[in-house]
Amino acid sequence: MRKIWIAIFFLLLFIPSVLAGEFWASKNSNKYHYPDCEWAQKIKSSNLIKFKSPEDAIKAGYIPCKVCKPPMASK
Repeated sequence: MRKIWIAIFFLLLFIPSVLAGEFWASKNSNKYHYPDCEWAQKIKSSNLIKFKSPEDAIKAGYIPCKVCKPPMASK
C-alpha cells in the first residue's frame, strides 16, 4: 500500500510540469529532458534549468535526451 501512495505522490508531482510543457536541463550538460526522465531526476537543484518549450531549450543550445525523447518543437 505504501508503494502505491509513493507512486501517486510522484505522479502528482510531475504531471503538472509535463502538462504545462516544462523541460529540464542541467547547466553541466547539453541535453534537455522531460521532468520525469531518469536523467532529469539526477540533476542537482543548483544546476537545474527549466524551459517552457523545446524551442527555448534548443535556442539555449540544448538537444533532446535520447532516453526520454522530448519533442524538438511544441505541438
